[in-house]
Amino acid sequence: MRVRLVTTALAAVLAGALGAAAAGGAGLVPPRNPARDVPADPAYSLAPGVSYTVGQPLPPCWSWRGTGFALAATASGCVAAEVAATDHAHALEHLAPVRLPRDWARLSVAEQLFVLCDVERVSRGEAPILGLSRALDAQAQVGAVHDADPLMSAPVAGATGAYASNWAGADNALDANYSWMYLDGWAGAATRNADCTSAGAPGCWGHRDNILVDAAREPCPSGGCAYVMGAGYVARGAGGGYGSFSELIVQVAGARPALFYTWREALAAGARP
Repeated sequence: MRVRLVTTALAAVLAGALGAAAAGGAGLVPPRNPARDVPADPAYSLAPGVSYTVGQPLPPCWSWRGTGFALAATASGCVAAEVAATDHAHALEHLAPVRLPRDWARLSVAEQLFVLCDVERVSRGEAPILGLSRALDAQAQVGAVHDADPLMSAPVAGATGAYASNWAGADNALDANYSWMYLDGWAGAATRNADCTSAGAPGCWGHRDNILVDAAREPCPSGGCAYVMGAGYVARGAGGGYGSFSELIVQVAGARPALFYTWREALAAGARP
């Protein structure tokens, strides 16, 4: 079973009111959010609460292994369906379809999570997160190991003390991103975000707000603030069950930590919002 999503609140320096802006007037950015969850179309993963008969067709990210389920997270049909579902969600916000880097299949899970964060941000007119830090990857990995939002346990160069973090149990990076971005609101008994306890509760869309936090509209102690990121992943289940995925997004000013994979590299490989 998928573990329900949990989110940490932004640190105090990120608690100011967020402005609403969008590239070309399209797309939703904080404090605006979708009116409701956007079910994946096409449906690519197992549906919570649905019983499947052995041998019947399964969504493309899963297959039968005897009488049990096996995750097919890297199968071309799975990735294609997840991209199509994300494109459908983008279309509802009048955003362009997603274009992944040509080397997507060779990227690490952390790199994939980073690319998806920036695709979501840049498609809405927000500045990209600069890149991935190995020091922050290590901190994010602690969250993934413990199925919990990672904490910023040690400072990195330029860190202001402000950060946001997400965790999800998911099929793969595309599924984790889809859950955070499009299945993070109130849906009654089907609600997946454990912090979204009722319609309009403060925790609703918290994961999405973390991904879309806008450095240009947040308090910055010394000017010129930007964001860097770490991400973590742990595979779960011998049969290929849901994995544990985490993100740690950190505000920096002035100095920057060493980055080993950047948005510039993703763009050079063909990524487009």
